[in-house]
Amino acid sequence: MFSRFRRAERKGRVPSVVILGGGYGGVHAALELQSAAKRGEIELTLISRENFFLFQPMLAEVISGSIGPLNVVSPVRRIVPHAQIHQAEIETVDTDSHVVAIRYPGHARLTHIHYDHLIFAVGSATDLSQFPGVDEHALPFKTLGDAFRLRNHLISMLEAADVEDDPFYKRQILTFVIAGGGYTGVEVTSEINEFLRVASRSYHNIAPDDFRIILLHRSGRILPELGERLANLSHRLLERRGIFIRLHTELRGATGQSALLADDVYIPTRTLVATIGASPNPILTSLSCEKERGRLVVDETLAVKGGDNLWAVGDCALVPDVLRGGFCPPTAQFALREAKSAAQNVLAKIRSTPTKPFRYKSRGVFVPLGGFAAATETFGLELSGFIAWWLYRTFYLLQLPRIERKLRVVTDWTLDLIFPPDIVKVDIDRPRGTSRRHYEEGDYIYRKGDIAYEFYVVLSGEVEVLREQDGRESQVVSLRVGEYFGEMSLLDNAPHSSSVRARTPAEILVMSGEDFLALASSSSLFGDMLREVVQRRANDNMSNHRRKES
Repeated sequence: MFSRFRRAERKGRVPSVVILGGGYGGVHAALELQSAAKRGEIELTLISRENFFLFQPMLAEVISGSIGPLNVVSPVRRIVPHAQIHQAEIETVDTDSHVVAIRYPGHARLTHIHYDHLIFAVGSATDLSQFPGVDEHALPFKTLGDAFRLRNHLISMLEAADVEDDPFYKRQILTFVIAGGGYTGVEVTSEINEFLRVASRSYHNIAPDDFRIILLHRSGRILPELGERLANLSHRLLERRGIFIRLHTELRGATGQSALLADDVYIPTRTLVATIGASPNPILTSLSCEKERGRLVVDETLAVKGGDNLWAVGDCALVPDVLRGGFCPPTAQFALREAKSAAQNVLAKIRSTPTKPFRYKSRGVFVPLGGFAAATETFGLELSGFIAWWLYRTFYLLQLPRIERKLRVVTDWTLDLIFPPDIVKVDIDRPRGTSRRHYEEGDYIYRKGDIAYEFYVVLSGEVEVLREQDGRESQVVSLRVGEYFGEMSLLDNAPHSSSVRARTPAEILVMSGEDFLALASSSSLFGDMLREVVQRRANDNMSNHRRKES
């Protein structure tokens, strides 16, 4: 009924073009269409989760501080002033009624937007759930928030390592593992390596040789985006800069203290960065049009096969490469050109003129390698080193929208040449009341003498409570699904009197001590239950002690 009302309301009005997604594809499609919108030829709408356009090629430089975080983003409303902008989550797309349902942040109700032509530019999603513990413990790298959190985390590791006396834990703190040897993984690894080695000069108890930066890649060579010779050259350059590269190595899982590899190797680390796990955007799942491997199948004009006035560009689309055969790579460079072509074909359809097939030949691939070096394949030439680095920065500076952002980035780059990187840590995340953690067999959840900060519930697997006697640990009790621990030390405001270790791989629900104590004091039923459990455990411990003495 709603959609019929909207169609009646729109009768006689100009066609509505709606773009889903505010990334490379979405913003450049809007740029191509906004002249028509300004003339009143179309009604242009862009729907995006964020109200800014993130310039992804420069995101890794936020880690090292080479570019300020706000200088890699531009407000969408100023880039495309003639479009209606909706910062919202896309809930559903009804292709029969030509209606998109969206939800604004903090709103419970849905808002419905009618379209005559719909351009999908929603990109891909990240799904790390197939790797136990990785979703809980790894740091993803896709958004501006991800880059800022990673930078804060690196500084935290430097602070922790500077005061750590135990050689094992110091080595664990200063080991950094990056999963995924593609473009993003190599770029992130290079920035982490460069930042840590320069920033460590400000820490008295950390030497450059203390770091272990490890890049994991599942195939036989890194950087599949490049030719073999240039990829191998980049590999050697990264190794000369102190980066360890493990090929034919798959990440199997993670805990808070280690990265788990497919060959049953554990790498003790507090830092795992995941640039893997790309998956189709879930908004495409319910669409009835043609899909392959979760991506929308489009024809040569970028029209979605089996759809009515639907178009798709970027990571969410399977775009045929009419020049070389096969399909176009899901890169920002191709997404930008696809967006322009799709926008032109939308206008052609509205004007009843012929549409044109998408044809584009890559101008090159740039991979920054840190320290004024990069690798590039451009216009048939393979280059590496400083010249490639200069070309990389020049190319992407020209691609950056708005002159204001260009000037700010050039200023940042100039200051970065003169001054060392900033090592200020700014905590912006509120602590979560509850979280979920994964532990492998033998991992300690906490040790005797540790300060009690949290309350724990076993969600899966089994843990064991250990007591130390004559320098050896022995099991006191085994806890299974539904049982909890850590409450006695919180209630007594005392350090843990025993250690708890995972007996099998285990998933643990963790509640902050503040929330636990608030719950215990506010609920008489919960408080009575806790006192009963504490008393029962105390009696069990006394009985066990007497049996051992007898």
